[in-house]
Amino acid sequence: MCNNKLIASHWAIAGNHYCGDHVEVADTDFRQRMETIGRIGFSGAGFVELDLLKTKEQYGYKEAKRIAEANGITEIEVEVLDKWWDYENQEAQQTRKNVFEAAEQLEARHIKVFGSDGDIEKDQFIEEFAKLCKEAEDIGTRIAMEFMPFKADMDCIKKGLEVFRTAGMKNAGFCLDSWHTFMGPSSYDDIALIRPEEIVTVELEDGYSELVSGSMWRDTCDYRLPAGEGDFDCKDFIERVLALGYEGTIGCEIIAIDHRQLPLKRAAARAYASIKQYL
Repeated sequence: MCNNKLIASHWAIAGNHYCGDHVEVADTDFRQRMETIGRIGFSGAGFVELDLLKTKEQYGYKEAKRIAEANGITEIEVEVLDKWWDYENQEAQQTRKNVFEAAEQLEARHIKVFGSDGDIEKDQFIEEFAKLCKEAEDIGTRIAMEFMPFKADMDCIKKGLEVFRTAGMKNAGFCLDSWHTFMGPSSYDDIALIRPEEIVTVELEDGYSELVSGSMWRDTCDYRLPAGEGDFDCKDFIERVLALGYEGTIGCEIIAIDHRQLPLKRAAARAYASIKQYL
């Protein structure tokens, strides 16, 4: 029996939205989401920047934290930082400021970030990554790097490990996502290369072995399925992760056309069951 705490990832309970949508704020109120996922059994919740700003405006972070904890939601995930190393990119730097503010006020467990895509030299990226981790350390949180098959410089487990081990920051590690692992150049065998402390959080979802839309990006936005409903061997994936001795959080970043049509309670229950069946 595993004791890993489960996170209701933002997109799994956001309603009819997806990453990159013009509206990333969840369809339902913050309090309603916390009450719903708490009753179902989640211990954590994920939030993207625009949803965080809406929550700040409506409740303030102090009250939001109180509401979450009153419903048993103690593991807070905030996201996502992209182009965070580009100090001339005003939008990216504003996002960095907003997400760090929320992380500090909500006492977030971790901040999810993306890697580079050929737009910064590797040595400079590692130097900036170490600075980012130090900034997170100063507010008591961790940095979870999510490699993705369409990010040339951070598309696999081995590239992530090189960054972590060179930067040498103890509060950094993977957001280890089963979809990105299966669809990218990594193999499940590569999981054995990871030390358990190099995983900050895990995301378990399913997908199709062949692209449905013809686009990797569109598939990751429209066909990231609940675990057990696609072609991936989700059982093998999570068993390999747990065999490392990993005891941290597990999320379910379901981003699928049919899932986002569901009402909150059904979407949250489906997401919870998709993870729980393997634990």
